[in-house]
Amino acid sequence: MKILEFPLLCRRIDENTILGQIIGLDKQLVSDDIRGLTGDFSEYIEKQLQRGAYYEPEILQPRIKTLKLIIRPHYQEKQRIYPVKESIEFPVYAVYGGNEQGFFECFLPLLDKSFYFYSEKDLDKLIEHFAKDVLHNMDPGKIYSLLQSSAPWLESVTVKVPRVEQPKTKADDFSHLQMLNSVAERLPYARKSTRLVLDAAWERGEFVDKLISFLLTGKNNVLLVGNSGVGKSTIIHEAIRKIHQQEKSQEDFERHSFWRTTPARITAKAKYLGEWQENCEELVSDLVHANGIVWIENFVMLALTGGEGPEDSVAAFLTSFIRQKQLQMISEVTPEQLDVMRKLLPGFVDHFQILPVQEMNTATMLKIFDYFTAHAEKHQKVSFSHQALETVYMLLDRFVRYERFPGKAIRFLNQCVNKALQTQQSIIDPQVVIKNFSRQTGLPDILLRDDLLLDNKVLRKHFSDRIKGQDHILDKIISVIKVFKAGLNDPNKPIASMIFAGPTGVGKTATAQTLADYFFGISQTYQPLIRLDMSEFQHPGQIYRLIGAEGKLVQFVREKPFCVVLLDEIEKAHPLIFDALLTVLDEGILIDSTGRVTDFRNSIIIMTSNLGASQRGSVGFRTYQTNDFEAGIKAFFRPEFFNRIDLILPFYALDQDTIREITLYELSHIGTRDGIKNRGLKLSYTDELVYYIAEKGFDKKYGARPLQREIERLIVAPLARLILQRPELYNQEVLIGYEKDSVVFV
Repeated sequence: MKILEFPLLCRRIDENTILGQIIGLDKQLVSDDIRGLTGDFSEYIEKQLQRGAYYEPEILQPRIKTLKLIIRPHYQEKQRIYPVKESIEFPVYAVYGGNEQGFFECFLPLLDKSFYFYSEKDLDKLIEHFAKDVLHNMDPGKIYSLLQSSAPWLESVTVKVPRVEQPKTKADDFSHLQMLNSVAERLPYARKSTRLVLDAAWERGEFVDKLISFLLTGKNNVLLVGNSGVGKSTIIHEAIRKIHQQEKSQEDFERHSFWRTTPARITAKAKYLGEWQENCEELVSDLVHANGIVWIENFVMLALTGGEGPEDSVAAFLTSFIRQKQLQMISEVTPEQLDVMRKLLPGFVDHFQILPVQEMNTATMLKIFDYFTAHAEKHQKVSFSHQALETVYMLLDRFVRYERFPGKAIRFLNQCVNKALQTQQSIIDPQVVIKNFSRQTGLPDILLRDDLLLDNKVLRKHFSDRIKGQDHILDKIISVIKVFKAGLNDPNKPIASMIFAGPTGVGKTATAQTLADYFFGISQTYQPLIRLDMSEFQHPGQIYRLIGAEGKLVQFVREKPFCVVLLDEIEKAHPLIFDALLTVLDEGILIDSTGRVTDFRNSIIIMTSNLGASQRGSVGFRTYQTNDFEAGIKAFFRPEFFNRIDLILPFYALDQDTIREITLYELSHIGTRDGIKNRGLKLSYTDELVYYIAEKGFDKKYGARPLQREIERLIVAPLARLILQRPELYNQEVLIGYEKDSVVFV
């Protein structure tokens, strides 16, 4: 009888309830005492082991330590940071220990972070680094809620596993294969396999059987080809699990072992010329001794790692071993990545059996929903209403086009279940689904629910309150929202592509921010607007920094597909960038050099330009017409680019009344800052002050750009000094005026 001991992190939720989580697993349980908690976990793991799941303790001889950090939480609004008034002491709880590979692993459970390390003397610095990195991006409200958590402690869960006695063969022990163990992990992999819902290959049995047949017949290399989300990785996991289970009973049979790695890991240790080739040779030798099949993630990088080009890459070097049947490989790619690989190294792909994996049809997908909901109801005691599942399918089918079923559905359903467990909900209805989807994408309820109607007056007021002096553009902005709400926007293009034309400082960036906040600002943990200064991309060699595999634009949209992209002063970019953007404007996607697809179909593309306004000021009389801007833009851009723009919106110079409105609007935001709200202060301003700030904060050349700077200098800084000098200043009205060439507070 084999006995496994799992580290269990416990903390009290209240006087009668203990929350427990096994380190390395997502599963959480609650009980009224430790004995009940450990018993429940032991029973849960034993049941999963009986079903074929693979569990091993993540760390051996676990220990817990607390590191107290001094941090200063902050709010972020419109790319500006507002730190809270005082720094706080934040306790970071870390569970760490060695693992079977010979190094150490550390978990920060409350921060949902883990990392590897090699020496205990570095642990405190690493904990501080990773904890501060997580906390820096965390909302202060979340930080303060974590501070309320009670201090955790460690217990252990003991699980008895029946041992199947088998004669020890070469395949049972690979500890002596140093290269293989250092660059790859053996499968079934404990942490991945414990994610039972995500790894279930429902309705994919045909592909699993084909993959097993390819692998076990003729030592074939196999390449699964399909769009993101169709289940390629799940099929591989299930095939490995099945082969592992089948061969366990075959005592006289040399079993296969399975390993997973990446091109980067294979070459990571190489420092000198020719060293990565030696590492590859040793890896192949180890795989031969282990009768191993290796799963390569990030397949295209095999042709881009190692030498200076594909012809002397890792893929080229391994080709001879594959041809001689010394190396057997599995991997998965999208159709775009397969095309890229064929262009980079055509002969390499020819050594693989191609296994196409198609997206599921609707009927099959509905079966997956049934499997998932049955699983959730049985194991998590969470059920979905029929209307909720219909809502899930509708939302994912319309809005999440950059990923395919069933992957996107399983991921989203799993998020709904986890949220329900956290909030102690037992039934998930359409409203809960929409709330979760809104939290994920930032889209407001009114754009997601057909039963909520847009009120034109309310919509117009929302934008007119935030966009000053440009009333002529409001109807067109509102029209974009209405088309999207009705589902009539072209699904194969960005939501809208627009050029905001006008002089500096008249509200172009503010309008883009307002649009981003309305479309994608609900419950977002990130800023839904990315602003790129296109004057930084004036050379053809800089195009890679924008839209290459690691480019700013590509990285942002890949991580945050629901967003507004603001390309500031587009006319200053190199013409090659306009050509690259044609694909984005026309098809809504961008494919980089490694075949990865970046999807812009849930984004709004806004370009700002001074064309047609370069000789005019930002403040003064409106002496020019819309045609001035359109003519300048049309003359500058090629017809094929110009014709792909949905809207050209002119922004006019600001008159004196608008300047005062903007000044009052910016001054009103001071009252929303923490230092004012926490003291219960009400700020008001005299007309003389407003006129003075309006005069100082606006420039004929730069428009409203200097306004916020002047408000910080003339109002915020003196107000801060007043509050610090008068600590008793609470729950009062403060009148701020302008007398005798100075700002006064009454």
